[in-house]
Parts: sequence; C-alpha cells; structure tokens
Amino acid sequence: MTDTDNARPDDDIDTELGERYYRNDKGLEARLTGDIVEVIRQFIEKRFQEGRRPAMRDAHAQDTGCVRAIFRVDPDLAPALRHGVFGQPGKEYDAWIRFSNGNSEVLSSRVPDARGMAIKLMGVTGPKLLEDEIETQDFVMANNPVFFVDDLQRYKDSLVAFHRGGYLRQFAAIFKLKLREARTVFKVNATFATNPLYCRYWSMTPYRLGARRNAMTAIKFSVTPRVEADRGWVSSLGTFFSPGFSLKKELEKALAGKEMRFDFYVQRFVDDRTPIEDTITEWKESVSKPEHVAEIVIPSQEVDTLARNSFGENLSFNPWHSVAEHKPLGTVNRVRKAIYLEISKYRHQLNRAPLREPRPDDVA
Repeated sequence: MTDTDNARPDDDIDTELGERYYRNDKGLEARLTGDIVEVIRQFIEKRFQEGRRPAMRDAHAQDTGCVRAIFRVDPDLAPALRHGVFGQPGKEYDAWIRFSNGNSEVLSSRVPDARGMAIKLMGVTGPKLLEDEIETQDFVMANNPVFFVDDLQRYKDSLVAFHRGGYLRQFAAIFKLKLREARTVFKVNATFATNPLYCRYWSMTPYRLGARRNAMTAIKFSVTPRVEADRGWVSSLGTFFSPGFSLKKELEKALAGKEMRFDFYVQRFVDDRTPIEDTITEWKESVSKPEHVAEIVIPSQEVDTLARNSFGENLSFNPWHSVAEHKPLGTVNRVRKAIYLEISKYRHQLNRAPLREPRPDDVA
C-alpha cells in the first residue's frame, strides 16, 4: 500500500486534523479569498502603472540572496516521519533558496523588517497539489513562529490599509487588527539582521505529514542555522554600520570560499496547545519538541550577479507546490493557495516573463 492510498481528495479539508472553514462557512471563505486576491492584484497593477517596474511581489518583494543548495534527509530518520520528501532516509534533493525582506517596498538593509526563506526542492516525483510545477516541493518560511492574523476579514481590512502605498502609510494597517495581532506585527517587523544566513525561520502555519487517514498528522517546520560560533553583538554592530552594508553582500561574503548549513526540524501536533486554525498561537517547543529530519547545505557560490538576480526574481514559490503528504492546512494556507498562484501569474504576465519550472543547472 502506498502512502497516498485512502488519501482524501486534495480540495477537502481535513476535519480530523482540526481544519475548519472560516466561520464554518465555505462560501464566505471563498468570497473573502477572492476579495483578498483582488486587493493585492490592484496594488501590483497600481505600482506597475506608476512606472515601478518590474512588477514585484506584494510581500517579500526584495530578495537578499538566491542560492543553490542541497537538501539531505537524515539517514536514520524515525519511521513515523518517513512521508513525502522524507520518505527515503538519506535522500538528497537539489534545491533553490530565496532569502528576502518581508516588506512590499524595497528598503535599506538597515531598516527593521520581517525576513523570509523560501526553499524549492527539485526532482520530487509523484502527483502534486498544483499542476503548474511537476517535480518541485516548496517550503515557505519567515523569521517568526506565528502568522500575524487568523481572521480573513481582518486580514483583508489590514491589506487594504497596508497597500495604500508608501512605507509610512503601512503602519495604518495595525489599526485594523486586534491588540494581540498588532503586537505580533510589531515584533516580526522590528527585526534587525546582519546576514540572512544567521536567522532562524519557521513555517508559521501547519502542514500535513502523511496522506493515509490512519497514519497522518499535522506538523510545523523550522530551520536553524548551524553557525560555528556566536559572532557577538560588537561584531554584528560593526557589520550593521559598515559603509555600504547590504544583506545580500553579507550573504555573499559568508559563502565566499566556504559552505553554510541549516538544520531542518518538524514539530508534531499534540493537542489544543498546537492548534491548526489559530495561526497566531505558537507551538511551544516545550509542548512539541522539534525533531531533526534533514540538513540543508549551501555550497560556496557567487550570488550577486545579473543572471542570478534575474533568476531569483522570476522564481515562483507556493506552499501548494507540494505532494499530498505535505498538504498545507488551515484557512490561512487555503487563502495563500489562491494568492500565490494568481498573483504570480499576474506578475509574470506584466513582466512578460514566462512562468517555468526551475532546474538545478539554470544559472551558474
């Protein structure tokens, strides 16, 4: 019996894992999802018509490095975790990773912001939840363990305010949120960084592990940089205020002549302390201990080139570029499915850049 035998249809919600439609109303969720996609589409079109080109992503617009990597599954992985891309212990996948700032605007590296890490594994065989890429598996993460909102109406209202234009106007969006959500926004967007390779990243939202009804559970995942030693705040401060400081330049310096590594972990669902639909509640590590499942090796390479920058700009990431064993869970992820797919298509259309599935040898 294969792992996908007895799997639910891909467009069903997994009620047994805790999924629920927004306010238990599938139609309302679909309507608000459409509204959110349109808010973002209009924002991208407005910037494009103003001459701000190419058409950029509405979030994580500015990359801080696109790198080639190797994703290596643990050779001694526990049998209970052997699903999907983790199904074969010791398996290696070629990968592309895009590091980014979270804002929709291109800002100085010294400006506090959320940070992102999006991983695209290649050579992943089997049916996918989306058909636009055939052999990829994406893992999309940010440097915060929770998403900032879990209510679609407030999500929509905050995006309307956020996308009125300009960095300072973005702060008006917090008045559309509850206090707890506003605190999360301030926390994640107040992040200072000296190198994307030194940050920790989380999935924020839950995902399925496994596809058989009697053998699947919910997980969240995260990555932790494997650094040799703490650089210390004095060294970090010196880097931050050095002339011409750039996160991409610091990433490239770190990869000059040596490789960097991350450890990839999953946390398994426990009980109501690890909720599915409440994406602003952190899965505490004291409740669900992170379990090591893979390592990421980023070889020494040249990063800041015209070819690499163009390639990274045209990459398309989507949590639903996925095998069924890693299906995204929860309302936020269902909304993301539409947002990532439709906005990527629209952005590439404006830029007259064809959407295509990447290969390991696409750029030098």
